[in-house]
Amino acid sequence: MLKITLAAFAIALPALGLVPNPAQAQPARVFVAAQGLDSNPCTFAAPCRTFQHAHDVVAAGGEIDVLDPAGYGLLNITKAISIQGHGFAGIAAAPGSNAVDINAGASDRINLRGLLIDGVGVGNNGIRFEGGASLNIQESVVRNFTLAAIEFNSTIASSMAVSETIISENGGAGVLVFNNGSSVMSVVLERLALVKNVSGVVVQTLGSGGQTNLTLSGSVVAGSSQDGIRTYRNLGPTTAVAQIANSTFANNLRGVTVDQGSEIRIGRSSITGNGTGFFFVATGSPGVIHSYGDNNLDGNTTDGAPTDTIPRK
Repeated sequence: MLKITLAAFAIALPALGLVPNPAQAQPARVFVAAQGLDSNPCTFAAPCRTFQHAHDVVAAGGEIDVLDPAGYGLLNITKAISIQGHGFAGIAAAPGSNAVDINAGASDRINLRGLLIDGVGVGNNGIRFEGGASLNIQESVVRNFTLAAIEFNSTIASSMAVSETIISENGGAGVLVFNNGSSVMSVVLERLALVKNVSGVVVQTLGSGGQTNLTLSGSVVAGSSQDGIRTYRNLGPTTAVAQIANSTFANNLRGVTVDQGSEIRIGRSSITGNGTGFFFVATGSPGVIHSYGDNNLDGNTTDGAPTDTIPRK
C-alpha cells in the first residue's frame, strides 16, 4: 500500500502550486499612465489607469507617480498619500462633484504636486479637505469650479501649505479656509496667482475658541468680483489672523477686507486699482487692519485706511 507521509505531502504542494502565497504587502509606490489598466498591478512596467485605483492599491504613506499626460479621474483620499503629477496629470470634475475629496485620519499627511484640476464650469470644489493632519499643494492649477477652488474645512488642528499654484475663474473663493472647531489651524499661501475668482482668499471661523492663523506672501490677487482677501468670525470666541507680505491686490471690488472678530497685518504690499483698498465691514465687533507703513495704497476708487500703523523693528 502506497503511503504518503505528511512531510512528503508538504514538499509536493509547492511543486503542484497548491500552497497559497502569504498576503503581499501593499506597495509603497505605484504608477498611473494614459495606456494603463486598473487590472494591472500599478507597477512602472504595468501601470494602472486611474488615481482612485492607484490610491486604493498603494500603502498608507505611499506615493502615486504619473508617467504621462492624461486625465486620471476623480479622487477620494482617505489615507496619507503623495501624488507626483509632474505638471501634466489632469483631473476634470463631473457635474456637481468635487475633483478631489480628502477625508483622512487625524495623523495623515497629504501631498499633491503638479496637478491640473479643472471644474469645466460644472464641478463644485476643486480640492475639499475635511480631515487629516496636513495638506500640501505645490505647482498646480485649479480653475473653473462653481464653488471654491480649494476648501480647507476642518474641526481638528490641521495645517495647509499651498505654493507655486495658479487658481483662477472660480465661482467662489480661490482659497476658502473654514475653522469649525475649537482648535488652532495654520495656513501658509506662498507665490500664488489668484485671478478672476469671486474672492481670492476667505478665512472664516465658527466655533468655541479656535483660531486660524494664515500667512500670505509673494502672491498676486487680481480681478475678484468681491474681495481680494477677507477674514471674519461668525460666532463664538474664535479668531482669524492673517499676515500678508510682499503681495499685490489689484482690480478687485475690495482689496483687503476685515470683518468682525478678525485681524490683518500687512506690509510691503501693493493695494491698487480696487473699488476700495482697505475695507471694514460694519457689523458686530469691528476687525482691525494693522499696517507696517511700507505698503503702496493708491489708485483705488476709495483707498481707505488701516486701523493703525506699526513701525517695523
